[in-house]
Amino acid sequence: MQYCNMIFLTLCLEGCKKIANFAGRILKQIDMIRKFCSFLVALLPMVANAYNAEINGIYYDFSGNYATVTYKNTNYNSYSGTVVIPEFVTYNGTTYSVTYIGDYTFYICSSLTSVTIPESVTSIGSSAFRGCSSLTSVTIPSSVTSIGSSAFSGCSSLTSITIPEGVTSIGSYAFEYCSGLTYITIPESVTYIGDYTFHNCSSLTSITIPNSVTSIGSYAFYNCFRLMTIYCLNPIPPTCFGTRTFECSTDYVRNCYDVYNYATLHVPMGSKEAYSSAYEWRYFNKIKEDMEMNGEMYYTTLSVNQAGDGYVKHYVKADEPYTLFIGSEVGMRINTVLFNGEDVTDRLVDGYYTMPTITRPSKIVVSFEQDPDGISYAPADDNLHVYGTEGSLYVSGLAEPQRMSVYTLDGKLTSTQTIEGDTKLKLNEGIYIIKVGERTFKVQL
Repeated sequence: MQYCNMIFLTLCLEGCKKIANFAGRILKQIDMIRKFCSFLVALLPMVANAYNAEINGIYYDFSGNYATVTYKNTNYNSYSGTVVIPEFVTYNGTTYSVTYIGDYTFYICSSLTSVTIPESVTSIGSSAFRGCSSLTSVTIPSSVTSIGSSAFSGCSSLTSITIPEGVTSIGSYAFEYCSGLTYITIPESVTYIGDYTFHNCSSLTSITIPNSVTSIGSYAFYNCFRLMTIYCLNPIPPTCFGTRTFECSTDYVRNCYDVYNYATLHVPMGSKEAYSSAYEWRYFNKIKEDMEMNGEMYYTTLSVNQAGDGYVKHYVKADEPYTLFIGSEVGMRINTVLFNGEDVTDRLVDGYYTMPTITRPSKIVVSFEQDPDGISYAPADDNLHVYGTEGSLYVSGLAEPQRMSVYTLDGKLTSTQTIEGDTKLKLNEGIYIIKVGERTFKVQL
């Protein structure tokens, strides 16, 4: 029994030695880890404080002759209040041009209220102002050519912003969740609006999409449920990629504020039909053709109601004169030319009529008279005018009562009566042969 106890004690002592040795090795490893962590802690400020210099409260990185505005450390929130970025900065005797606002420079600077960017800056990096919830004012200079993704995302206190003409690209998510933004102007230099660019800009009421934009990314205006006025200046509808470009997200918002139901889409004159059939754009219930948008004149309609060639609709540049040649068939000559209801027959020169400056949708109505002597662009010398417009036939200038007969092109008599003075007769649309006394006219309604 004593022998067994000694064996048991020996085994216990050996076990304790092994446990002690194992614990010693663990402690050494822990000590090595502690020393390594201390090394990392010592190194961290060198990594986190990656900026080259702090000058007047602004942090910079330098490369060549250029300076980039950056943040203090990876905790971000390096700036507050009003920040005025200089055009040049001098460090260690060298002067640098400030050309770039780096990625995440003002990220989550929730106390930042205003930033002035100098004309030397050409690029604003990704997430540069992201989460600056108190930022109410930022001036983007004309020197800026690119705005990175999420650059102003979450800047909920911004109410308006003007993007300068030099910008050629706007990154995705650039103004996402700018819930205070009510108006934004996009310059003619921009050709593409990225995915989610204005996603959840819930106070945005108006947007002008310039003529230069040819494509719009997915969800670009998704859940902008207060958007009531959209000006799209391109006569060719921009391509909408993906789905739900302008749609609202929830059933309640969709039912009560659905942009497609309540917003008015303004498009250049003559392009309504194209927008009405284009993907995404076709969902708008209110599409209005405008002759003038954003201070620029666009195309307007010039409708020609001509008995010889039927009804033709032209699109002519608004605020410009326009010359039209009016030809007649063999055996016919011009009888009457009306421009916007005014008789301008005597202003024709060899069959050409030069209109005054067109400022609105306009219409020319032309009728012809039989001319046995051959083609003649000059009207008759007397005052007898026969023409059709707005669903009615008009006869004026009769010196004495005459018998008038109305025929269809296939020779069917539709009416006959004696007329005098000025006469108006309701007719269906079509081309008619009108006989007044011994004279024959061709008229289209």
